[in-house]
Amino acid sequence: MVAVGDSAEVELIYTSAKGHGGVFNKSATVTCNDNDRGNFQISLKGKAYEKPDSLTPLTLSVGVMTWDPQTKSKEAKLVVKNVSKGTLKMHLVSQPYGYLKISLPDGDIKPGKEKEIKVKIDSSVKDVDFKKSFTFEVNDSTGTRYTVPTILAKPVIIPPIQSAPEKKVVAPQDTTTKTNK
Repeated sequence: MVAVGDSAEVELIYTSAKGHGGVFNKSATVTCNDNDRGNFQISLKGKAYEKPDSLTPLTLSVGVMTWDPQTKSKEAKLVVKNVSKGTLKMHLVSQPYGYLKISLPDGDIKPGKEKEIKVKIDSSVKDVDFKKSFTFEVNDSTGTRYTVPTILAKPVIIPPIQSAPEKKVVAPQDTTTKTNK
């Protein structure tokens, strides 16, 4: 519920099926009881890449940043490499406030060089699970943006595979009667 004259953030998340990269165009309807505004559409357009190391002008060391409850307090690092011919700078476009603390590297990233983005889950997060993302942009001619999914999830415990108990093979006993003649 948003009060009259107030505003709120709306998060629209698109998750592509594993192995399905490419251009996408998705939309969602926002239901609004403001008679002047009514319902309206928001859209999300982009290109999903299967491998974060195939991007340009930057490549990413990982495509998804994941924590579990044991590593929740640890800082994660995302290494970005400039694979373009020009010097680049990054700036943060959006982040899930109250969930993550994002630290982009200062200064330029020269061609062929790497820098680290540091990401930490906010200490106030009490959630056991969440799926969020952050977006940063580079200063290339097209203003390329990168959205990185971030996930906090309980680890899935898969029990070890147990082999079936060995069956003992018992030789049949000779039940024939021997007679001496």
